[in-house]
Amino acid sequence: MRAGLNIVGLHIVCALAIVAGAAWADPATRIGASYYYIDGASALILTAQMDSNGPTSDDGRHHPALTKWDVQWRFRHNMYGDVCKMEKIGVMVGVTTIRPRWRGEKQGAEALRERWKSMIEAIDRNEAYHKQEAIEAGRKIENALNDIEPTETCEALTEAANEAAEGILAEHKKASREHNETTDYGRKNGVSLI
Repeated sequence: MRAGLNIVGLHIVCALAIVAGAAWADPATRIGASYYYIDGASALILTAQMDSNGPTSDDGRHHPALTKWDVQWRFRHNMYGDVCKMEKIGVMVGVTTIRPRWRGEKQGAEALRERWKSMIEAIDRNEAYHKQEAIEAGRKIENALNDIEPTETCEALTEAANEAAEGILAEHKKASREHNETTDYGRKNGVSLI
């Protein structure tokens, strides 16, 4: 009898672990990068090229690097008796970073190559911040959609689901925007050669 209880207990623990894992799992995420090329033998020349050729943000300025992200969601619902309930939810996070590539890096002066390496590491840290914001937004959206209570009509369910998701997305986009403003798009944290 005790062995039977242990097996039942093990099954319950495994089922709870699976449910908890699903609730805390990251949403499907696609990470990408694109590059623009610069060439030069000094920090001033490379910086001037980044300032004129780097990606343009919403503020209209060019930056050495820029991370863009978005979250998309889809869901299916259906009427069950007199209420509409969620059936299936899908959330996708997309993150892409536009960053510089220095064509003459191997021929560059050692001190400049070291500064370049430090700048690229700062770009990576800045990208990691935005990536985490995006994934957290996706996770919260997925959880919010799963928590939507049944409604009398599917139109009301769709409206409630989209309102919840859009609110979460706006909150995390605001945090990313404020991070960019506070750090001057990472420049205050090392995304600079000068």
